[in-house]
This record gives sequence, structure tokens and C-alpha cells, in this order.
Amino acid sequence: MAVFPQGLSHVDARCNAGERRVLHQLKRCLEDDYLVWHDIAIGPKARQPDFVVLSPRWGILLLEVKDWRPATLGPATRDAIELRTPRGVVTAPHPLRQARDYALELVDMMKDDPALVHEHGPFAGRLLFPYGWGVVLAAMRRSDVIGSDFDELFPPARTLLRDDLDEAVPAAAFQHRLWGMFTVSYPHTLTLPQRDRVRWHLFPEVRLQPQTALDFGAAPETAPPLPDLLQVMDLQQEQVARTLGEGHRVIHGAAGSGKTMILIFRAQYLAAAARADQPVLVLCFNRTLADRIRHQLRERGVDERVQVRTFHGWCQDLVRSYQLGVPPGLKGDAHFAALARAVERAVDSGRVPGGQYLALLIDEAHDFEDAWLRIAGRMVSPATNSLLVLYDDAQSIYQGKRRRFNFASVGIEARGRTSILRLNYRNTTEVLALALQCAQGLLQGDGPVRGEDELPLVQPLSAGRRGALPVLVQARHAQEEADLLAERIAAALAGGTPAGDIAVLCRTKSLMRPIEAALARRGVPLQSMNALAFRRFDWRSPSVKLLTLHSAKGLEFGLVCVAGLQALPMRDETLEDAVRLLYVAMTRATRELVLSAHGRSAVVDRVHDALAAVARQFSAAA
Repeated sequence: MAVFPQGLSHVDARCNAGERRVLHQLKRCLEDDYLVWHDIAIGPKARQPDFVVLSPRWGILLLEVKDWRPATLGPATRDAIELRTPRGVVTAPHPLRQARDYALELVDMMKDDPALVHEHGPFAGRLLFPYGWGVVLAAMRRSDVIGSDFDELFPPARTLLRDDLDEAVPAAAFQHRLWGMFTVSYPHTLTLPQRDRVRWHLFPEVRLQPQTALDFGAAPETAPPLPDLLQVMDLQQEQVARTLGEGHRVIHGAAGSGKTMILIFRAQYLAAAARADQPVLVLCFNRTLADRIRHQLRERGVDERVQVRTFHGWCQDLVRSYQLGVPPGLKGDAHFAALARAVERAVDSGRVPGGQYLALLIDEAHDFEDAWLRIAGRMVSPATNSLLVLYDDAQSIYQGKRRRFNFASVGIEARGRTSILRLNYRNTTEVLALALQCAQGLLQGDGPVRGEDELPLVQPLSAGRRGALPVLVQARHAQEEADLLAERIAAALAGGTPAGDIAVLCRTKSLMRPIEAALARRGVPLQSMNALAFRRFDWRSPSVKLLTLHSAKGLEFGLVCVAGLQALPMRDETLEDAVRLLYVAMTRATRELVLSAHGRSAVVDRVHDALAAVARQFSAAA
């Protein structure tokens, strides 16, 4: 059966009678390497053909479906058709002309991608794969149109009728009719990277890179060449993102499995229905992650109808808006705890009304205390009940010990609406192998998960992308460590790595000082959380980011340097807590990971031994 990334049941519920006949015939007759989307915006002008069919063996086919009956059709040309309707005669675009225009628009766009065109030979400059278009008149049979000029306006090769949708039609015969709609037929089977590249062009919303000059509409003279790797959601991620309906939803996802990407997709979708008086709220724990999510949403054109806040920042908003009593003079954790208690009391008493938000999305929910989750769930409008919770217990670095609770106990009713993402796409195989080797024992759990409402520890699986082995830089003192890291960063910049794709992570801000100085001496642009007036990063600025291990949660960078490992574990933390924090830090790296220290500690020794084990593992595999 074909794959329907929007979910077969979701598509079926949206179809009219004619589209439903087509849907069921596609389901019955197409093999599982076909991908089918229904009524979804594609391409530079957000056209919406009724069906998009993508086959690695045949290419792209666009179908327009009409449920017209013979008596409905009036005079027609190749561009327009008069329709007799209960409201009178109306003129509609010819569906075959519509489908043709949509298809050629996509072809012109993808011809600019060198990875999707023939470089040499008789097809040089043409797409690697065929493309086609057609119309389906789902309520009309061949017997209804005999003896008319129907075939001139609806050429049989590009027109399917009700006869073609009968269950008695063999699957091979139906496929043959679809293949006849393609403009040309030449042998080429799309590879998986090529297929994903086509998806990148078709659906801007599933792209992993932010929308920039690469996007549709950029002037040819200003748009940079397309990169070799155009990353998109994998099909499971796309299906999870597209099928998120109303009600409570929970996604358990390993580090690097695309949880935040799905949240951004969902927020972008919900923004269209949000209002100023009932916005969408995105909550997370870290301010840095909140700033990054907000920046990515604004890059995608999502305005303030989607609000992004840290949990405590949101509590502070409520305290001010509703004049809630919070004891004065409190600092740090005591102040944050008082904020949360004040909001909890006000929500329980009704002083802060519930249901204020069209939808609520919680990223890194493993960092939320039970009471916070309970409060948040009550703020969703009962009309939508739209709550999305993203969770990875392995990255729970703020809880004193692993939690044992179920979602129902905090009012999150997601039974039957829970997804698990195991594949790690962020990290190379080598980076993930080291992170897992260091975190041995932390990802095993402490007993069986008895029900869907409980918390599974999701063991990440590598997507297979290869890269360089991580390295451990050991220096004699802090200045030498800083200089060695600065040299590596300068070399990466000279090699073409953007400054904004590099981060240095430290356990404390004080560890950043010598690194800041070493980078400044080399003229490297940087932003540091240790800066005196620092409040938040400017994500538009092309600069190396220096941030704490805790603040890096939820973020990713091509090159990650984890510095000052000799400081782990700190005096107030256990070795297990330090290793869990290190696991989170290492899994921020998408391509290259550098670890450094200027002294010994239990964590430095652990990393040293883990690196040796991983090196032996890959050496044996070679």
C-alpha cells in the first residue's frame, strides 16, 4: 500500500465523494514505495492540487479530481469550462490546464537544482525523473461521454473516469493508466537522498534549514547555490507532524530525533487559526531554547499569535497581569519556586482563568515539575483541547532523580495518541556512539514500562550518517586549552563553517573567559553568556556562541566544543548527574565534536576511556 504522510484516516475524513474514490483506488493499487499527499500546498505559489503522487521509479504526478456529472458540463475550451449548478451557470478553470500549470511550475523550479537534472547525454538539462499531470472525473463513466467532443477537451491519456476507479480494475492496469499521464518515459530510479531533495522543493514546511534566500522568491542574482545536502523531515517525522490533531498528544523522542522541529511545524500550522485574544503558547524551561524557537518561528513568518516563553517567564507574566502575591526579596531558585506556587494557587482558585490558549506546546517537558505540567494543561481552550508534550527522560537534567509517574496523573490524557521517535538524525554515528558509550547505564531505565501513560527511556538509534571521530584535547592549563580550541575554531571558519554553526559549551560562565580572549585575539566574532550585559543571543548574528551546558538543551550546531571537562562533576553534583549533562551537551553536535580539559576528573577519565572504546569499535568495523 502507498504511504500517506498525512495519515490515511485523516485524508479520508477530508475528502469529498469523488476524492474518496480516488484515494481508495490509490490505496488499493499502489505499492509501498509510492508517496501520496492530498490537498496540500506545494511549490513557490502554494498551489493545492488534489493529489500529489511521488514514485521513485516514475517521478511526480499531479491529479485534479472533479465530481462533476454529465449534465453539469456546459460549453468548454481548453482553458475554462461552464458548469450548470444550482446557483446558475458558473465558469471554472479547466482542471487539466490547472494541473499542467502546477506541474510545469514545479519543473521549472527543480530544474535549477543541479542534483536533480541530467548533466550529460540526450537528456542533459532535463529533470532526472519524469513528471506528469491528469484529471479524474470521478462521477462520469465512458458510456456517459460517447459521441461527444469530450475527448478533445479531456484527452483519454490524461483523463481517468469512474470506470478506472472500480474495484474490478486490476492494480497493474490502474498503474498503467497513471504512467500514461507522464510527459516522457525514460529509466531512472530516484535514490532516497534524491527523493528527499524533491520533498524539500515540494514542501518548504518540512525543511530543516531555516528559510532564507534559498527559498522561493529570492532573486536569481542574490540567491546562493543550493547546498549539497538539503535536509527534510524523514517520513515518520512528517507523518507525526501532519497527523497531530486536536486533543492531548505526547511524543517521546530520543536526542536528535526531531522533536523541536515537529513542535515548530505544529506551531506554524496552528498560527493560522490563532487570534490575538486566544494565541498559541509554546513553553520550555531554558531561556536560550525559547529564544531560538521564537527566532525560528519568526523566520517562517509566524507572528505574535504564537507566543514562546520559558515556564517561569510565563509565570512572571501572569503574576504581573493578575497582581498575584509573591514574597519580595527572594532570589534564584527560591524566587522561581514562589512564582510557580503563586500561579498554581491562582489557577486552582480561578483567579487566573483557564482555557486562555488555542493550543499549548511544551518542549523539553522532562524538565517540568509535575505541578507545572498540571497547570499548563488547564490553560488550553476546551474547544480544542490541543496540548502537545515533547519528552525525553534521558535528557532530564533538572530532576533530582528519575521520575516515576504517568501522564494521566497530571491531567494529560494521551492514551492512543502517543508517538515514539527513536532515530537520531542530528548526530553522526561517531558522535552518537561516544555519547552512548559515556552514558552507559543511564539509558537503561529502572523497570518495565507498564502502560502508555508511563515514561519510557528511549534508546536513540543512529540514522547512519558518518563523520569524524570526536577528539579529546588535553591541555596543561586553561590558557593552553583556550588557545587550542580557538585554533580549531579558526580553522573551521577558514574551511567554510559558518560562525553561527559553532558553539563552545562550558559547565560555568567563568570557564568561558580564557576562551573568549583567545577567540577575540584571532578576530573570531562571538557572543558569550559570560558577557556583562548579556540577556539573550542575537541568532541573526553570524557569531560563535559560548553558552553553558544547561542552556544548550534543545539546540544544535555543526561544530560543538565541550570545554573544561575537568570541572565535572562539580562539588554539588553526582557523577551520574554530570554524565547525563555531558550526554546532552555531546548530542548538540551535528557534524563534529571536540571535548577539552586542562586537568583530570572522573568525567575526563570516562571520556578518555569511552573514546578509546569507540575508536576500537569503528576500527574493527572497518
